[in-house]
Amino acid sequence: MLGSAPLRLDAIRAVAAFDNERLGRLLIEQYPGFPAAERAEALQTMASRPRYGRMLTEAIAKGVVPRSDVPASLPRQLLRVVGTPFLEVWGPVERSATDERAYARYRAVLNDNAMARADLAKGRVLFRTTCGACHRLNGEGGTVGPDLTGTNRVNANWLLLNVLEPNADVQDAYKMTVVTTRDGRTHSGSIATETDRQLTLRVFAADQKDSAVMVNKADIQSRETTAVSMMPPGLLDTLTDSEVVDLMAYVRHVETAPSATLRNRLH
Repeated sequence: MLGSAPLRLDAIRAVAAFDNERLGRLLIEQYPGFPAAERAEALQTMASRPRYGRMLTEAIAKGVVPRSDVPASLPRQLLRVVGTPFLEVWGPVERSATDERAYARYRAVLNDNAMARADLAKGRVLFRTTCGACHRLNGEGGTVGPDLTGTNRVNANWLLLNVLEPNADVQDAYKMTVVTTRDGRTHSGSIATETDRQLTLRVFAADQKDSAVMVNKADIQSRETTAVSMMPPGLLDTLTDSEVVDLMAYVRHVETAPSATLRNRLH
């Protein structure tokens, strides 16, 4: 099934249901040849179990899986699945609050002249790859985090606070919950619904479609709801200054009466 393009994404997801050394090795071996969406799904699968997580950590250490491929939301889960050996490869996962120098730096980067020259089309692509797996904007993106469409996103200071210090003010609905089931599989996400018998988590989806995991409470071995956001600090660290400008300009842009010219710029 991994050799069949129409079936590959579902096959990668299905591997997470098994704790099998051979399947894990197969994913790592074929990972470099996967398209972007399938690589992202493979990372989610490999972070779901201790055996797979150790394999992924080793692959990151060897450069088989580039660090830049790992989405910002995944290191926390890998830390819980793998433990200290992951930190030895990745480095610190949690960081202290951002100091004023970081704010000053990005305020300078996001000056009026730079924002006026921003490329909204590039910003939209960056949003999809950097933010869109968890956040929805103008009808596009995931639902793990809050929908940004109706927020105070035109305010640059509000944006910087939420990007640089995502743990400063976390709504209960978007705190990270980590669940490990009795068969050894780990899920992390925000709680969508909960009943006496079942828990439904909003989880990361590589294809940015609504994705949820429903777990019977009788199958839960451990459950932890943290005080932190699903979104970790350091989200802008991997971007160049020009990419930060394009991304922020796109997020701040409010299209009240779309023109054909602007639609062409975005598409």
